[in-house]
Amino acid sequence: MHSPYQTAAATAFPTWHATSTACGWTARVVTALTNEMKEMAMGHGELGAQGVEGGRALAESLDRRVFDDVAWRRSDEELLQQALGYLVKKKSAADALHAHGITADADTVAAWRAKVRTPGPEEQQRLQQVFRELRRRNIAPYLTRVLNADGGTRIEIHPVDQESVEARHRRDLRVRWKNIWRWNAIIAAWARQDSLEMEHLWQGLMSEMESDHRSYYFVRHIGILG
Repeated sequence: MHSPYQTAAATAFPTWHATSTACGWTARVVTALTNEMKEMAMGHGELGAQGVEGGRALAESLDRRVFDDVAWRRSDEELLQQALGYLVKKKSAADALHAHGITADADTVAAWRAKVRTPGPEEQQRLQQVFRELRRRNIAPYLTRVLNADGGTRIEIHPVDQESVEARHRRDLRVRWKNIWRWNAIIAAWARQDSLEMEHLWQGLMSEMESDHRSYYFVRHIGILG
């Protein structure tokens, strides 16, 4: 299963063309970047710096925390069975499946689960998307409690990759750390796959940094510590 996000090292900002293919964010194109982000992109991104928007990078980190514990060692068939096993247990799955154009009844889903029948490639993609959307939504309260506990959770912010930037244009950027005390709004936006709200929240977090916070509107990677 491929990530719904572009790899940070291969993505030159400024524009976030979100998003979803098999298992990601609802399809939309976010072009309403703030003036500050546009200025950052034109002033540095055009010089060759590679990165993604901080809100997207944070969403990717949350996805890794929730999904990649199993995805990395499972085949596509195993991932399909994981999704079906989750969906057959959730009362809200039927409505979510119909919302994504999957009109299969309970018997058909059970046959998929028992491997008596096999959903087509497009149906498999949609099943994965429904599974991830439901799991995000259902795990959000628990994840919020975990990340808020004991005074919050720190993140590790890796700046944009400047390897392709001429030496005279490179900025002195370093890995930064920040403690996020309250994750409620972030997890809520992540769970409903609201890419624009994630960017607004990220800019707010960066505005609390002591210096050069605008240089971290775009990043290479964000790690969630703990």
